[in-house]
Order: sequence, then C-alpha cells, then structure tokens
Amino acid sequence: MTHDIPVDQPAAPPPRQTTAYLKKLFAQVGFTIDARRGQNFLVDLNLVDLAVRAAEIRPQDVVLEVGTGTGVLTERLSAAATRVITCEIDPRLAQLARDRLIERDNVTFVEGDALAGKHRFAPAVLEAVAAAVAAAPGGRLLLVANLPYCVATPVISNLLALPRPFDVAVVTVQREMAERMTAAAGSHAYNGLSVWVGAQCRGEIVRVLPPSVFWPRPKVESAIVRLDLEPERRARIADLHRFHDFVREVFCHRRKLLRGVLARMAAGRDKDAGRRVVEEVFAALSLPPEARAEEIPPDAFVRLEQAFARAAAAAANSP
Repeated sequence: MTHDIPVDQPAAPPPRQTTAYLKKLFAQVGFTIDARRGQNFLVDLNLVDLAVRAAEIRPQDVVLEVGTGTGVLTERLSAAATRVITCEIDPRLAQLARDRLIERDNVTFVEGDALAGKHRFAPAVLEAVAAAVAAAPGGRLLLVANLPYCVATPVISNLLALPRPFDVAVVTVQREMAERMTAAAGSHAYNGLSVWVGAQCRGEIVRVLPPSVFWPRPKVESAIVRLDLEPERRARIADLHRFHDFVREVFCHRRKLLRGVLARMAAGRDKDAGRRVVEEVFAALSLPPEARAEEIPPDAFVRLEQAFARAAAAAANSP
C-alpha cells in the first residue's frame, strides 16, 4: 500500500544538499565515498521533509537516527523533537555533521557502528536512547533515518526485539525491503521479515523513490516506509526471541510443506514424536495438510509458534 503525503516547501531553506553541493563540500574536506558503508545521500530536500512530516514528531518525542550523514535530516529532527540520538560510523561524516549542528544542544552524537553485531545494538546507542527516554516522560521513541542498505534489516529487527522498541519508525530503505516489511501473506514479497514486523506493527509505504534522488545513485529503487507499533498485538507474542528464532527457521524452507518443516524441527532423534507434535498443532489450529509458511498471516504465525512450543515441550517431557 502506498500513501502520498503532500510535499510542502520548507519555510526557511537550510543549507543545500544537491549533488553539486555535496561534491564541493566533500572535495573541501577530502572526503571520498565508502561504498561498503552504503553511503547514498538523499539530495532531494523535499523528500527529506516528507520523511519528517510522515513521522508526525511531537515536541516531547525522542528520535533515534542511524546514519547521520551530513546532518541534513538530523537538523530537521532536532527542530521537532525534544532530543535526537544520531549514530554515524564514518568519523569524517560525523565531524561534518557536528559542525553543521554545533548550535543544536538537543542532539546526542554516537560515533561508531550502531550495531555491536548482527543481532544486537551497540551498548552506547542503547544507553543514550534509554537516558533520553527517561528524561522525556510521556514522549514516544521514534526511529527516523535514511538507513544504509547494509544495516536496514538488522536495525529494524533488533529494535523490535528490545523490551522498549520504537513507537513509530519512518525510514528510507531499499524498495524490496519496504515491500517485504509491508507484505501480506501469499504475496511474492512475503518472508520471515514480513512476519516479524507484521506481527507487531502496522506498515505502509509512503513513497517510492527513484535512484535519481540520491547521490551516488544506487542501482535499485528505494522507498520511505512507516511502521506503527501495535502494543496489543505485540503483547500476544509470549517470547519474542523464541518467536523470532522460530520464524527464521521455518522460513529457511518457506516453499516446503509446513508439516514436514515442523516435524523436522520437533523430531530431534525421534521422528514419531515429531509427527505427533505436528498432528497436534495442525489439529489445534485447523490448518490444511498442504499449508506452507508463506501462506500464513503474521497473527496466525504467533498462534502457530505458541502451539508448536507447547506441543514440543509436552512431547519432550512425556515418557
């Protein structure tokens, strides 16, 4: 689903971020693009403004930004929120952003990788976010960022695994990822990420972006996507980490019959026990024998995982 938000001109245009401006700025400081870090700068400031408006930031909100870049988005976020925590892995860009934002006293810079590994955030980021949220009672935690393609999936996935996830996320990501995060069961884009996000959030694609609005130009289209956490649905997940692991393992065999996949997961060395677990799960959820993972909606996946965990535990404890 796509949803267009009107693009208004900013009242007082900040420093420009055209391709020519960036090339001149980078030449002055001796900065060269590091393709390994997914450094693609959004040069259409109308689209930067669109992302900020799509987030609907309130004065008491805390915003996390991953990928500070030159600080053009950070500048707008700091004008709208009570505090911005912004992370930049490239020390050269971090210095450019610090210079640009020197008068913004509500911006906390975290220089370094936002991730401490594939499956967890860096402690410095979590500590900065926790402190900001504690100092802003009644405020929400938002993720607003032009996410580097290489870290987009772990950033979203790991935040949703935290006890205190974001309330709203508005991020620019590769279009393929945006479609996966918002995909419905049975669609070509539906995968494990669709289930993990869809079981906790309501998602929509705000705008599809062509490569021409970035410099350097990526080889694929991008999209601005908004995710709204739905706490009541998230609360139905009994164990977030167990559910995440279950979804990932099932979707390693997404096109195979679900019966066989679950039987192998439950069997261990006892194939008969695995089959009994599957029969119990399928009967409890009234699943058809030919069901496949890619056909099951996120909320049904939550029920599936819990039924499987109960049945597998009972089978393991039976004589």
